[in-house]
Amino acid sequence: MKRRALLACALLWAASATNPAVAATPLASKGVTVEGAWSRATPPGTPVGVVYLVLTGGPRAAALVGGSTPVAARVEAHESVMDGSMMSMQRRESVPVPARGKVVFAPTGLHLMLLELKAPLVAGQKFPLTLRFADGGHRTVTVEVRALSGG
Repeated sequence: MKRRALLACALLWAASATNPAVAATPLASKGVTVEGAWSRATPPGTPVGVVYLVLTGGPRAAALVGGSTPVAARVEAHESVMDGSMMSMQRRESVPVPARGKVVFAPTGLHLMLLELKAPLVAGQKFPLTLRFADGGHRTVTVEVRALSGG
């Protein structure tokens, strides 16, 4: 019985090593780098914060689909867009990260919203932020909180 189990394991391993549909493929998000993650301080009672950063794609395209942090209940990607003469924010379910391209999250453009802050963000504070990608990969970065007037 033990011999049959070993033989079955060996056959499964051999099949996965030779079948591209079964063999593990590297995650596209593995090559994505994250730089310059920062946030602004928030006044007391403010329920939302924001994070800006730069994503640089690796050899294959990837897609950012969410994130998490201990300082907020939810993290969502949003984009500020002009709607006629008014600026509005739209949630982005997914943000493509082109192969070897850059995606800049900055004021008045793409940004990560920190929803339901657990406490105000204070200048000088640092906190972890984990970014989730469509392929199941993730990156955890440290976000620096800057003064409300700083940028």
